[in-house]
Amino acid sequence: MVLASFVVLFHVAASVILAWLYFRRYTMTRPPIGVFNLGDVAVMIGMVVLVSFLYLWLPLWIVAGLLVLASTSLLYFTWEPVLRSAWSVWLVTILLAGADLLTALLPGSRPAWFFAANNVVLVISVVGVTNLWAQSGMKARDAAILGGALAIYDLIATSLLPLMNDLFTRLEGLPFAPELAWPINAGDWLGIGLGDLVLAAVFPLVMRKAFGRNAGIVAMLIGLGAIGLLILSVLFGFVQIFPVMVVLGPLMVFQYAYWRRRQGERTTWQYLQAEPMNSPR
Repeated sequence: MVLASFVVLFHVAASVILAWLYFRRYTMTRPPIGVFNLGDVAVMIGMVVLVSFLYLWLPLWIVAGLLVLASTSLLYFTWEPVLRSAWSVWLVTILLAGADLLTALLPGSRPAWFFAANNVVLVISVVGVTNLWAQSGMKARDAAILGGALAIYDLIATSLLPLMNDLFTRLEGLPFAPELAWPINAGDWLGIGLGDLVLAAVFPLVMRKAFGRNAGIVAMLIGLGAIGLLILSVLFGFVQIFPVMVVLGPLMVFQYAYWRRRQGERTTWQYLQAEPMNSPR
């Protein structure tokens, strides 16, 4: 249990820190869909609810296909500005995706190799998703609203209904499973959902854009500290399953309200004027 707690917390920290470092160095290829706005937040909340039910209702082979397609696409577009040459991007993407697929197909219960490969893929996917959102113009206001709404949804789906528990049980063993986890013993593991991880990693980026580097660093430390305390509560047996966004969501809203009261939220143009990028790729 101690090892699992350390491994999960390490990967959570890696996701948040790598997303932060990537944000100032690389520019992702963005689809021509305009700037992120409140309408996109509403659509995203609806998609989160819809996808949860679809993953429970659809045949597993379709769910697995959707996870493979989404994950490989994210891997490619995340590595694209880092490696530049198409052949090297495809090579790394195929190697990572292949490792996840092969370890998922190993006989018996999920081995540690599967968790290791899947965690690496998830960390890179989080870096890609968060930078795509932040670089597409997502505001701190948008992230705070999204976090607050998902806190309510997470409370209902995890604590009041068995939706999240049923969802993770059904996706167990699938390649590219959307949960960063590590085994405790046969059949049990400690983990955190991909959605929780994405919100924890994107909020420092949009807070940096909106209010400056200090606000981003504070958001990063608060998010990591909150997740660390939740993992400790599981380690010491206080809880077994907990809706992470019930903690992260209100913290995001509170931080946004605090910094917004101190100063106005900067636009992306104002952010780039105040903190010029040094030849980003």
